[in-house]
Amino acid sequence: MLSHIVNLVQNYEVDHGLRPNVVYMNETHYSYLREELPGVRDHHEVVRILGVDIALADDVLHPQVATVRFAAENILVS
Repeated sequence: MLSHIVNLVQNYEVDHGLRPNVVYMNETHYSYLREELPGVRDHHEVVRILGVDIALADDVLHPQVATVRFAAENILVS
C-alpha cells in the first residue's frame, strides 16, 4: 500500500505540475498501510512520512490523491 500511494503522489505531481496534499482511502487501505509501517506509532507520523494528509471515507474503493485547500493542517485525523 505504501508504494502504491507513493506512486500515486509521484504520478499526480508529474501529470498536474503540483504535489497533492491529501490521499483519500478507506479504513481497510489505512490498516494495510499501517501494517507496512510497524515502527510508526501514531497517525501524525504516517502523515509526515507520506507528505500528504489522509482522509478516510468508507465509499473510497481505491486510494486517490488530490490537491485541496483547507485552513488547518491534518484535515482528518481518524
